[in-house]
Amino acid sequence: MAKTPFSKLGLKKKNETKILTYNEQEIEVKQYLPTDDKIDLITNVLQLSADDNNFANPIKVEVYFSLELMYHYTNLSFTDKQKENPSKLYDLLEENEIIAAVVDLIPQNEYKLLFNWTQETIDAFYKYRNSVMGILDQVSADYSNLELDAQKLQGEMANPENLGLLKDVMEKLG
Repeated sequence: MAKTPFSKLGLKKKNETKILTYNEQEIEVKQYLPTDDKIDLITNVLQLSADDNNFANPIKVEVYFSLELMYHYTNLSFTDKQKENPSKLYDLLEENEIIAAVVDLIPQNEYKLLFNWTQETIDAFYKYRNSVMGILDQVSADYSNLELDAQKLQGEMANPENLGLLKDVMEKLG
C-alpha cells in the first residue's frame, strides 16, 4: 500500500462558531476547542472542585465545569471582580439560561467527550490519591517537610541563646 503524505491532505483549521443572541448581544460559541485548551479546562475544574475530604465536590464540579465552558467556548469577557465569586457568577448565568443555551450550541459529541474526560480525570485523580501509592506519596511529602523542620529546629537548638532558654525551661519543669 502506497503512503499518502499528510501535507497533501490540505487540512486547515476551521475556527467555526455559532451565534447566540441574548438581549441583542451576540455571543460566539466555538464548535471545537483545541486539545491544549481542553486540557487546561479539565485541569482547572479538577483543581477548583477539590474538597479537603479527598473527593471532588459534585456541586463545585458543575459550577466550575460550566464556568470553564463559558471562559473557553465563548467570547464573553468577565472581569476579575466578577470571577471572584464563582457561585454568584454561575447562578446568574444559570438563572438566565445562558449556560444551557451555550451547551446547546456546542456540538453534542464535543460536549459529551469533554464532560466524560473531565469525570474520568477527576475519578482517576481521587482513585490514585486514595490508593496506597497516593497515600505513601503524601506521607513521603509530609515526612520531607518534617525533616526540614527538624533540621531547622536542630539549628535553633545549637544557638547558645536558645540553649540557655531551654535549660531554664527544663530546670523550672523539674
